[in-house]
Amino acid sequence: MQPATYTILLVNHLPRNLLLLAEYLGKEGFSTIGAASYDEFDEALRQRAPIHGALVDIAGFDTQIWVRCEELRAAKIPFLVVSPQQSSAIQQAGLAHGARSVVVKPLVIKELIGVIKSILTE
Repeated sequence: MQPATYTILLVNHLPRNLLLLAEYLGKEGFSTIGAASYDEFDEALRQRAPIHGALVDIAGFDTQIWVRCEELRAAKIPFLVVSPQQSSAIQQAGLAHGARSVVVKPLVIKELIGVIKSILTE
């Protein structure tokens, strides 16, 4: 399956970051759906278009973000958690709620693309 056939849900409370991520992933052939709030996240999960993977930046969200991560897991959508800092508690929580991996900011786009491709083909 080529990247162009993959749709990635991007979750980030900063709309500017969503645009930048969408731009970088678009250059790699991915289509994206952005969500800057819980309402947008919920709406993306309710839509009929398939979501093949997700990138969930937890910064700016409260603990309800883990409920949404559980929904991704229940829907069998592989996802990565993006953390603002290296933290064993965040690492454990992310993995416990279904994340395939936790990546720490600052993001290196080339490496991030590789990790996204790897979770989509597992």
